[in-house]
Amino acid sequence: MRITPSKIIDTLGGTANTAALADCAWSTVSDWRKMKRIPDGKLVLLAVPMELATNGKIGRKELFPKTWAQIWPELRYDR
Repeated sequence: MRITPSKIIDTLGGTANTAALADCAWSTVSDWRKMKRIPDGKLVLLAVPMELATNGKIGRKELFPKTWAQIWPELRYDR
């Protein structure tokens, strides 16, 4: 499943709410939607809120399939 920036932004409550969560301007979030890319540094900030908003269906492991264990080593021990 491809998780698009638009899906993330919409799931997190729209442009303004996502901007608040990512500590950036709403216009920056709008640009992410246009560019179809969220910078990894900002996506790290959005990963936990995304996990909570989707009840774990889209979480840190899905957003960072190759690097989640390096970013959040404590998740290795989750069951």
